[in-house]
Amino acid sequence: MHNDFTLFTRTYPNGTKVVFYHAYDEDGRRVGPWTTNSQSRTLARNYCNKLLRAGELIPNKNKKVTFGDFSVGFWERGSEYIQNQESRGEITDTYLSNCQKMLANQILPFFKDTPLRKITSLEINSWLLGFKNREMVKGGEKVVMHYQNTYANTVFGTLNVMLTEAVRQNLIPINPCDKVKRLKNDKRKREILTPLEVKKLFPANYKKVWNNELAYIANRLGSLTGMRIGEILGLRGEYVFEKHIYVCGQYGEFGYKDYTKTKENRKIPLMLEAIALLKKLKIKNGKGFVFSLDGGATPVSNTMIRRALEDALLAIGISGEEAKRRRLTLHGWRHFVNTDMLRQGLTTEQVQAVTGHKSKEMTDGNYNHIDPTEIADVIKAQRAIAGKKKQTAKKTAKKNGKEKSGTKTFTLVKTTGRRSA
Repeated sequence: MHNDFTLFTRTYPNGTKVVFYHAYDEDGRRVGPWTTNSQSRTLARNYCNKLLRAGELIPNKNKKVTFGDFSVGFWERGSEYIQNQESRGEITDTYLSNCQKMLANQILPFFKDTPLRKITSLEINSWLLGFKNREMVKGGEKVVMHYQNTYANTVFGTLNVMLTEAVRQNLIPINPCDKVKRLKNDKRKREILTPLEVKKLFPANYKKVWNNELAYIANRLGSLTGMRIGEILGLRGEYVFEKHIYVCGQYGEFGYKDYTKTKENRKIPLMLEAIALLKKLKIKNGKGFVFSLDGGATPVSNTMIRRALEDALLAIGISGEEAKRRRLTLHGWRHFVNTDMLRQGLTTEQVQAVTGHKSKEMTDGNYNHIDPTEIADVIKAQRAIAGKKKQTAKKTAKKNGKEKSGTKTFTLVKTTGRRSA
């Protein structure tokens, strides 16, 4: 037994909250949603009761529920599907945003007006095959887009999720996606920079290659640690120490998050020259974001860091076309560090402890604990990447006019929960 209607609140991108409602047809199937055009649940309930008395709770009662009707608010927090999923695991803002874009740009243009029960596997298969030559309207003009199979399969997965939920809600008897096979994997192979190219990219005088120091330091850090760009932008001065940095946050489209992608914080040992570069920025930005132009209040955009890398690659003779073909991007530093550190003899566990990758064998609650004597291997690999000879902390301190006595080792460890250094 259920009520004649149910209410839920949908938040629009501008922050406005509006109450929507679902109703139930003569077969007990949930239909809708429809807007009440109200921000008050009390007023929304009164509105629905008025429609119910007038027999108009279900607009166009004889009209079949279309995919467009069903999709309203589907990927919004507060929808029945998202609430159901969040009770079983976290759903990130990035994931929801990506699904909303795929729904709006790739799915609704083809299935919006089609009744849910009339969507067939043949139609879905034809739609999926069409990604190779998809006609789109951009800037008022028709253009033909050639999407990769990997992207098409991702969009197909979003549609599959939605139709699976339609089955669960008894809106359709079976999911037509079940009879459609995904396209073959055509993911382009990524090439990494060679050690010689990296050496050219980071000369003694960075100004010969880089158009600004901040972008140079960000890419230098990426080339030594394989940190994700969100982790680099999210690095705060309070987590830059004498011999290591503590990675415990990220900054992206939805602002700062005080956790990493894998929810596992980690200490990364860092060569002294790199620490010195970070401390130089820390002087300007204090405990705030290291890579900032406003005193640490907010980090710079990843677009600035990315474009600086593109210009630097061009400066050492790698054209934009070649960079695109080889997929030489900011994320490529993760591939480079993984490959080069393994090539230099570090264990898989050591590399994972630096980059934050998780192995298939890792179980919940198990983390890597690298012996302190192995920290030198990470520093040695970083110095090889940077093209530097072995240099002791004492020698570096003397060069800077300061003597430091003794050295202190620490354990490289992944952690969870609140921050600790």
